[in-house]
Parts: sequence; structure tokens; C-alpha cells
Amino acid sequence: MTYETYFPEQRHLLQQATFRRDRLLPNEASGVLEIARGDRVDLRTVVARGESTAPYTILDVVKALKLRSVEDVEKVLKVSVGDTVTQNEMLASKDKRGRKGLRSPIDGTVAFISAGRILLRAHSDPMQVEAGMSGQVVEIRRGRGALIEGLGAVMQGVWGNGRRGIGVIKLEPEDGLEHIYGGEFESPFRGAIVVTKRVLRPASLDVIVDQEIAGVIAPSIEPELLDAALACPRAILLTEGFGQQRMGGAVYQFLVGLQGQQATIDGVLPGVLEARRPEVIVKVPINPGERPPAARIDTVLQRNMQVRLTRGDFAGNMGEVVDLPQNTVMLENGLRVFCAQVKLLTGETVNVPLENLEVFG
Repeated sequence: MTYETYFPEQRHLLQQATFRRDRLLPNEASGVLEIARGDRVDLRTVVARGESTAPYTILDVVKALKLRSVEDVEKVLKVSVGDTVTQNEMLASKDKRGRKGLRSPIDGTVAFISAGRILLRAHSDPMQVEAGMSGQVVEIRRGRGALIEGLGAVMQGVWGNGRRGIGVIKLEPEDGLEHIYGGEFESPFRGAIVVTKRVLRPASLDVIVDQEIAGVIAPSIEPELLDAALACPRAILLTEGFGQQRMGGAVYQFLVGLQGQQATIDGVLPGVLEARRPEVIVKVPINPGERPPAARIDTVLQRNMQVRLTRGDFAGNMGEVVDLPQNTVMLENGLRVFCAQVKLLTGETVNVPLENLEVFG
């Protein structure tokens, strides 16, 4: 592959754009839609309500009570189909006093009784999906949700913890996220989306939960804190990745310009089958009648294009493509690969493998 057909990795960093996003219940859930095609929605508009698929438990009454035949089951049953039962509640018993017998191992509902067996369905937790953005419903996903078109600012990150949060964007205190503990910083950050330039630490995660922060946008986190970040009930979005990486200047300035605006963190957890990216969608003022362009996702790498370096000694730096050699370039590590010559903001020009480049689509 040469640069002439190379489509660089893209992450949106757009002050104003038109975009479409699916808002769906999880794959294992089904529900009822609360909106219709053409409806206007806002950040907190409920798109769909439903329940997750609950597990079933099968209990063999004949075996448990050592009955002679299936016909004897009806004589010992204490419940009927449709009954709601609690854990340890008696389901069937030969004991006239009802002290010994078959008890329910879960809280649930008696879904079916047949062939000497009781089928219990565990209680499922109700769930709902909010729009998380201002816009209009353009398509309905029956039983799941809707496709919504919106206008606003978009910033995409590289990792999220699978949570979603809605709040006003605020910058961390000068002393860092950890100093939101108590005092004058306690109330202003509650329910906010906080931007920090610092690497997240264990104390950072404690503050996020204790101070009821809606979400945090940070550059990176140490790999050993991955499980703790996944367990955190608040939304976390990383702009750079894992380790001790610093937030890029372009990304930080972008977020500084959006402080005070309502935003949604959609902290999508990266996966093999997950095409979405973790992102922040921000409601920004747009003049009546204006329609910002949609983000381009099929841009070919070209000269004079602004790029970001994602790996190597200059990871996180911004620059401009000044040349695209048609032949491979020998790197210091001995590999010969296709590269772009990039002039960094510092004035230095470096050869960067095409795979190490990213553009803000």
C-alpha cells in the first residue's frame, strides 16, 4: 500500500458538525419506544424503556422430593404459574407443616410448570436509553431504539469504561482532580463532566465516585487500574490511552473552549465487534438555518494535511504533512516502511510511518 491509497486513522475533533448516532437498548434486551420518527429530542429525552433478558432456573420437583411419579407433583405444589416468589420461599412440600421441601433459590416468577419441573425466571432490572444529544429522530429501530441526527461539537477518544454521563464541562482545580475533596470544590463539580490534564490515579477514581461527578475526560491511566476503571460507576474517557501519556494540546484547547456547555460522554468500551468510538458530544450554539457539514470518514492522506502522531518518540505531537515519499524509508530500527515527512509544531521535520498518523476528521 502507498500513500496514494492510504486512509489514515481518524478521530473527530469538530467544533461544529452534523452527525447521526444510534441510541439502542443492549442486544440482550427488548423494550418499548418512547419516541416516533420526526420527534425532536434533547439530552435527557428517554428513547426506549425495556428489561434485560433474565436467566431461568429449572427445578426438578420429582427428584428433589423423591416422588414416585410426575402425577404426584400436583399434590405437593405450593405455587402456580405467574406467581412471584422470593428466595427461600417454599415451592413444593410433602410436609403438612410446610417446614421441609423444595425452596426457591432466587427471587423471580414461576414461568412454567410441566413434566414434574418448575421453571423460574429471575427478576430483571428495568433499563432506559436516553438520547444523550439534541436532535431529531430520523429512523426507528423497532424494539431497540432510534437513529438520531444532531448538530454540535464532537471529540472522540481512544478508550471508555462502558458508561455514559451527562453534565456541564468543567476544568479540574489547579491542584488537580484529587483536590475536589470537600470544601469549596465539593458542590460545583457534582454532576459535572470534569476535564483533567493529569494521569488518573487510584485517588482520582475515589474522588469521581465520592463527589458524584458525572464523568471525567483524562489523557491516560496506568494499566493496573483497568479493572478499577471498568468497575467505576461514572463515565471515564481517555484521550490518549494507557500509561503516563499527556493530553495533546489541540484536544485540551478544544475542551477549554467548551467549558460551561452541556455535554454527553459516551464511554464506549472498545471491542473486536464494536465499531463505535468513545466520544464526547457537546451542545453548542448554532445560528438558525445553518447546517454544519458532516464529518468526512474517507479522507486520503495528502500533503499540507494536519496530523497527529500516535506512536513513537513524538506521540501526541501535532504537525503538517510536508512530503509523501513514493518509496519506503529506512527507519532507525532497521525497518523499511512507507512514511510521511511531518513538520512538527516545534519546527522539526521527522519521518513518520503511515500507521502512526491520525487525522481529526
